Amino acid sequence: MKLDNVKKIELEITSNCNAACPGCARTQNLDLVEIDSVSIEDIERLFPSEEYIRDKNFKFCGVLGDPIVNKDCLEIVRYLVANGGFCQLSTNASLRDAEFWRDLGRLSRYTGMVDINFCIDGHKETNHIYRVNTNFDIIERNLAAYAEGAEGTPMGTWIYIVFDHNEHELAIAEEHAKSLGLQFATRTGMRNSLHTWVADIKKRDEKTKKMTKEQTAITTTGDKEHSKKKIVEELDQFIKLSQLKKTKKTPPPGVVMMMSEDDAYELQKQQVIDSIKCKMVHEDEIFIASNMTLWPCCFLWDSAFKNKENINEKLGIFDEGWNDLRKHSIEEIMSHPWFEKILVDSWDPDHPLHFDRCIRTCAYNKAYQNEIKIK
Repeated sequence: MKLDNVKKIELEITSNCNAACPGCARTQNLDLVEIDSVSIEDIERLFPSEEYIRDKNFKFCGVLGDPIVNKDCLEIVRYLVANGGFCQLSTNASLRDAEFWRDLGRLSRYTGMVDINFCIDGHKETNHIYRVNTNFDIIERNLAAYAEGAEGTPMGTWIYIVFDHNEHELAIAEEHAKSLGLQFATRTGMRNSLHTWVADIKKRDEKTKKMTKEQTAITTTGDKEHSKKKIVEELDQFIKLSQLKKTKKTPPPGVVMMMSEDDAYELQKQQVIDSIKCKMVHEDEIFIASNMTLWPCCFLWDSAFKNKENINEKLGIFDEGWNDLRKHSIEEIMSHPWFEKILVDSWDPDHPLHFDRCIRTCAYNKAYQNEIKIK
């Protein structure tokens, strides 16, 4: 791939966030987090002119942070939009003053190149239960300011993860969104269907006026679960089988096969590999992390942040800083053997640089990934 061919660039412009969502990699691994930010100078160096920006989609999201925390956020958006780039920001919307949001709304209105995904999982009563530490009064003010700046025609979507605890506020949130001119959508995440989260909710004791913490279980059941949960559980079983094959162990009893175990495994392995839909390879997308490293996707950056599957040791066979954008250009890194060939080869579980993450999140046509439904 060349930068000319890239259609979408996900930018994690900060690893900082005001929220403490219990399912977030940041919350679960706070001891690993280093506060990094991508500056406007970094963006201008990586994308020095219109030819590097025009007609590309820049998604401000990532693994660890909320983009509006970055002090240069608005300036970065203005720069990219001025050079023909489309910008979409995902945010919990509970920071910055109203004028910041009016400015974003104006930019959206007058350029048609700024879109906001407002990640608000509830309304007044419940949003703070998953979006821990956010303040709905501030969110409500910022939503109104964005709509005001956009003169009543904002480009944006209120995206609502439906949990058991917030389902009853769904209709209220939808009506609120539409009153502002925003689209409304529900989101289902596989992690939420596979795990129960526990949130520490701060409460003020009315008698003593002291702040206390109360633990709340966050569950996703019934029709709120991801529709492809069983498919992902099947992939997990295949991953376990591939790991057993590496250690020469036999699969557990009770599995009836119509052919030899080796033949059946090889057939399934090829089907799994062929079904992978990679963000970079198939969708012309790349990911820039808050520490200025370049990755094919947010999933492998998430693995590198947590050092899952010893990804950092495995990729440590390459020169130090091989994917560091402070040392190399985007095109130099994309021409590295790992990006050009090894990554695709490594989808095979028998490859020495294989990562199960590629199978789990992108096999069976991205079965693992979020389901978003516009209402």
